[in-house]
Amino acid sequence: MGHEVLISVRDATARIAQIEDGRLVGFQAAPMGQTQADAADRLNGRIYLAQVERVVPHLQAAFVNIGLDRAGFLGAREARALVPSADRETPIEDCVQSGDTLLVQVTRPPVGDKGAQITADVTLPGRAVVIAPCRNRIAVSRSIEDEGERTRLGELAGQIVAGKNADPIEVEGMDGPAGWVIRTAAVGMQADELAADMTSVAAQWEALIDQAEEARPPSLLHEDLGPVERAIRDLVRSSTEIICIEGEAAFRAAQAYCRQHSPDLVDRIKKSDDDEYLFDRHNIDEYIEEAQSARVELPSGGWVMFETTQAMTTIDVNSGNHDAPARAVNLEAAQIIARQIRLRGLGGLIAIDFIDMTESTDSETVLQALDEGFTGDKQPVRIGPMSEFSVVEMTRRRGGMTLAQSLQQIRPAVDE
Repeated sequence: MGHEVLISVRDATARIAQIEDGRLVGFQAAPMGQTQADAADRLNGRIYLAQVERVVPHLQAAFVNIGLDRAGFLGAREARALVPSADRETPIEDCVQSGDTLLVQVTRPPVGDKGAQITADVTLPGRAVVIAPCRNRIAVSRSIEDEGERTRLGELAGQIVAGKNADPIEVEGMDGPAGWVIRTAAVGMQADELAADMTSVAAQWEALIDQAEEARPPSLLHEDLGPVERAIRDLVRSSTEIICIEGEAAFRAAQAYCRQHSPDLVDRIKKSDDDEYLFDRHNIDEYIEEAQSARVELPSGGWVMFETTQAMTTIDVNSGNHDAPARAVNLEAAQIIARQIRLRGLGGLIAIDFIDMTESTDSETVLQALDEGFTGDKQPVRIGPMSEFSVVEMTRRRGGMTLAQSLQQIRPAVDE
């Protein structure tokens, strides 16, 4: 089996599952209606013309008015995109000042009493490319692992920007020409397809800039697509074998989006049977239930415990009463841990306490299995060495909502 995207729309809620080789590897949920939860979901990716309220040097952050109840939080790392000469040590006060007007983008919605996290490194996505005006180079998504294809796409995009075979795509960025990121959906595309997507995204960006010149802060300039269209744009790739949709209105919306933006995908969109609950395929609900549990069972009889706080996630591997070798249990755990981290949407610092092993070669084998478990993950991952106590520290970039947050926002709609 290959890659599938299943979209089930029931009770005004879209539930979106990514399947790889028959297993759930990604899940999102979002309300379809005009509810408070829907507004929260739509915050991610929004671009605002905003105004800096105050800069707090001891926090290395600024609080920015984007028009919501609470100010957005702009960290120094996210503000450095505004300074072409900035490095990793450039302080926040050298990037923005109180009263400054700037474009920002929401990267995480408000949680509890915390405002939205925002960045000044604003990007605008199409299906195959992302325009990045604060960068000045062409990058290729890490999820494209074929080095030959990475090189081909990078060179092809460079030729398109330079206008080798047509008019150049000229978009001014923060420091010269705008940058571009080539997405996984671009795999296999030829020059005309890639150029069409780049031209479309460039036109959207230029229209947004024109709008910003006429606006006063705080003003919303751009919000992302609805959940069905967004799933097709962001999750479907060349290896996707099927896009199956439950819900007549969602099916029509997906067809309309693909006819306009991705005609090559129209034939891959299928509607589920009228009496079918789509998530019965691949036992998706069971995977989701498991991913909400602190304890995940291992085939050997052991188990893995997950505990997440605001600061970090800790993961403990237990062998139970079984006498399976530590190496075998740890290999099982490494594969399941990687899959669970991706499915749960965990990010930040993660510490994994494996069962003690005596051979260094065993440690390398387990680390390799853990690393392979993140193949295809869109979020950058860094895995450290295994300590003498069999503890591994790793980081994964936070991206959007966690599984728990995604499910929490739809529960009121489900309860109703």
